Amino acid sequence: MARHDPSSMSQDGMLSVAEPVLADSAEATERLERLDAQLKTSERLNEYYIQVVAELRASLDRYDESNQAS
Repeated sequence: MARHDPSSMSQDGMLSVAEPVLADSAEATERLERLDAQLKTSERLNEYYIQVVAELRASLDRYDESNQAS
């Protein structure tokens, strides 16, 4: 990947030294917040699926016990 050449950019388009850092920081913060929200959603779904699997297993066990008693 080629490096950006600031001399080829017009003065109007140039950012100050602080601006890219702040923009990157704000973008990084936003991405971390979205990632954290996705992680929380995934954790809730994982807990839900663990609960569903436990209920399905219990239901299958009850079914097997009732068939064996017959």
